[in-house]
Amino acid sequence: MAQEAADAKINALSAELRSLRKGLGVQAKTLPDAVGERLREVCGVREDDTPGTIRGKVVTTLRTLIEKLSESQRETARIVLGFGTGANERYTARLELLGSGADRNVRTMQRRADDVIYLIAEAAYESPPAYGRSPVLGQKGPWHTSTLAVQLTLSPSGAEVFETRRIISHVAGLAEIDHGVSLARPTSTTARPDLSRLGIDVVAGGEVHSVRMVSATRVAFRLRPPRVLDAGDQHEFFFRIRLEELPAPFYCCTPEFPCERFDLNVRFDREALPSRLWRIDGDFSKDAEDPLPARKPLFLDSSGEVRTGFHGLEPARSYGVGWQPAS
Repeated sequence: MAQEAADAKINALSAELRSLRKGLGVQAKTLPDAVGERLREVCGVREDDTPGTIRGKVVTTLRTLIEKLSESQRETARIVLGFGTGANERYTARLELLGSGADRNVRTMQRRADDVIYLIAEAAYESPPAYGRSPVLGQKGPWHTSTLAVQLTLSPSGAEVFETRRIISHVAGLAEIDHGVSLARPTSTTARPDLSRLGIDVVAGGEVHSVRMVSATRVAFRLRPPRVLDAGDQHEFFFRIRLEELPAPFYCCTPEFPCERFDLNVRFDREALPSRLWRIDGDFSKDAEDPLPARKPLFLDSSGEVRTGFHGLEPARSYGVGWQPAS
């Protein structure tokens, strides 16, 4: 009986997701009104939630569930539900994207779409509701990060950080995004960073202003997006930070608000490769740079780079890579 009840829930959610994918999918203006009972339950939607909040919860939950699928199924799931496709690309047009070469039979593509929808529904009931498990649910902040990708490049002349961040607004009228970066003191000094020698440039997604030091190692600034964000709106920005000196031997994300996913790539100078690397996963910020605790080792590839990723980052915890410089 328990298995029958579980199957019934999965089938009911599958039916709701098949209905949701029609038309523009998650990009439809009518999305908040189209969320069925099972999906509302899985996403933690409440009766007093605004349309923007409902959209944000549904989008966040579906992104989380898609990440639980195998790599080969994720892109299919994104296309089927309307993630990352054209703003006016309806379901039938998106369905054609699933075909490749001679495999463009409509029934085959529809079956693939149905299969991935079922797997998403199945993943939703593997454990407690995806959105309910996320720290986002209880977060009172104005926004949270859905994806963060950082490329850190170390060279004899210093370091460059390239950050691409996608945020989801929790409030209406979000005109400015308060942001900050913790800069570990360079190994050559104990002095605080010199703002006049620090370069922060927005490459895309807005304008940076009000750059200031808020502690001995933390730089805060505000980013003004091109348009005011409503609750549930997503916005992506890309900026670069240039350091004239090499930072202390670790790089971490220590979020103020929850972060769903963080991917980090560190490229080392080929003439100064570290002798050891390790993964920092949810440490308290004061412990992040400590090389003594036992941690998962990481390894360089043939290009002198190391890559790692994290899911479900909690505020005030640190996630990243530490290394022991070559002696």
